[in-house]
Amino acid sequence: MADDYNPFSADIAPGDWTTKVRRVVTGVNADGRSVVVMDDVCPHARVANGTPGYVATNIWRTDESPADNRAPLVDPYATDKPLSVGPTPNGSVFRVLELPPDADWRFDADGNEVKPMAYHTTASIDYAIVLRGEVWAILDEAETLLHQGDVLVQRGTAHAWANRSSESCVVAFVLIGGNLP
Repeated sequence: MADDYNPFSADIAPGDWTTKVRRVVTGVNADGRSVVVMDDVCPHARVANGTPGYVATNIWRTDESPADNRAPLVDPYATDKPLSVGPTPNGSVFRVLELPPDADWRFDADGNEVKPMAYHTTASIDYAIVLRGEVWAILDEAETLLHQGDVLVQRGTAHAWANRSSESCVVAFVLIGGNLP
């Protein structure tokens, strides 16, 4: 499930209560001086798993390494390219993910699972930084609880995220193209 996993939907709007991520992008002006060229609430927030509180905000991506910082500035998500979870083999992805409590989207009022855990694999090395709240990293044979400030290095292995708390969790991810173990 490495390349075909895509939980994003443009058909459902993120909830008004979800985190809005400010994106500031730098560049160089005609005089060769560094400047801010974009400063906005990132418009590329997409609902994941059909749940308005489960929001992936796609900040930036590159398709090659080294990244071409001399090319004209183009918002990489303002194109017709299909949205994917992972990067291209030599690219990168930077996103912020807000995960609502599992009880708000995976289970009904009686505690029965109605949506499966979003288990997936990406051909990348992923750096995950918990910005707010807590989340469980679920692997094939282990689970570990991450708190605000914790960092996980995900090395192309199958995984899912579980928010067993009563509050949303916000995690920043940097995915760099790689291979599967």
